[in-house]
Amino acid sequence: MPSVAFTSEDARGIIYPHDDPLVVSLQISTTMVYRVLVDGGSSANILYKETFERMGLETACLKPTSYPVIGFTGAFVPEGNVKLAVKLGEGFHSRDMMVEFLVVDILAAYNAIIGRPLIHDAQAVVSTYQLTMINTSNDGKPEKIRGNQESARACYLTALKHSDHKCPAETLPSKRKRRRTGNKDKKDLSMKNFEGRPTDQPLPSPEGETEEVSLELERPERTMKIGAELAAEVQINLITLLRDHADIFAFYADEMLGIDPAFMVHRLNVNKDVRQVKQKKRNFSGEKNATIKKEVDKLLAADFIEPSDYPEWLANGVMVKKANGSWRMCMDFTDLNKACPKDFYPLPRVDQLVDSTSGHALLSFMDDFSGYHQISLLESDRDTTTFITDA
Repeated sequence: MPSVAFTSEDARGIIYPHDDPLVVSLQISTTMVYRVLVDGGSSANILYKETFERMGLETACLKPTSYPVIGFTGAFVPEGNVKLAVKLGEGFHSRDMMVEFLVVDILAAYNAIIGRPLIHDAQAVVSTYQLTMINTSNDGKPEKIRGNQESARACYLTALKHSDHKCPAETLPSKRKRRRTGNKDKKDLSMKNFEGRPTDQPLPSPEGETEEVSLELERPERTMKIGAELAAEVQINLITLLRDHADIFAFYADEMLGIDPAFMVHRLNVNKDVRQVKQKKRNFSGEKNATIKKEVDKLLAADFIEPSDYPEWLANGVMVKKANGSWRMCMDFTDLNKACPKDFYPLPRVDQLVDSTSGHALLSFMDDFSGYHQISLLESDRDTTTFITDA
């Protein structure tokens, strides 16, 4: 671990003298959990059952535990243990870990306790004097997590005032209010630093007719649609650009060459402790079976998939009706999604990000939502969007 040091800057904002514990906020699974006590004297990471339930987790996720845990309140048997994704810090300076928690059904002033197991795994050093913890980030550099002295004192007073160690009612909002607040936080997560469009500025909208342009003279059937009302100079430059790079467009699945595994490999982060699921076979109508066979043959020809005689996981196909009456084949990855830790970096709201670029000369992006590729151009002089789609 790189050398670490606590400085006088770490003590900024702390009221001295004090004997307060280090209380921090951590992202556990998909939930930001406040009032987490950092306790180097604890031999286990503790998650209280009330917190466990408020995070929306199910008791089926718990693995049974038979040994007791001994604390100041006496010995008690945990409800079970569970492995959850934990994020220390924020942004590029964070540390992502899989942490095992003991879930206990007792009342406490804190939502969770992180003990020596997590502190050791994160190669962390704790200073209760500066109320700061230094841990190793994902890139191997030392990063600091500051504690919340006000929260630490509030929980300490709560523990003194209430013999059952229950936090005051004002810190435990109603279930409906918590759900509403949580949904609001999720909606604002990816856009908290996003500057919205001024209310007096109209939204871009599709406008004008389109015309087909052939990309290759040898294969004239390969066409794209561009806006017919684009300026002549823009049209010429755009058509030239598309034809010069016609080789990057794939009109069929087997034309997508893929990425060399030596350059990039994507692997599912599946929790090894989760039971593997093989879904029961579903029966489809003749029309759906014909579509499934056609789609599977295309994927096999493109080497996107390969046969597996003894699969560990098995997911059924799901047929979804398109607007034009044809069928789209999807896969039911519900069980697999449950076995994978949640992504800390969800995709942003593309439509709002695109909307924020109004005023620039041109904008292009790919849109696969409707089942086909769509490239859009935004002209700043008219503040309208011209669509370019493939046939």
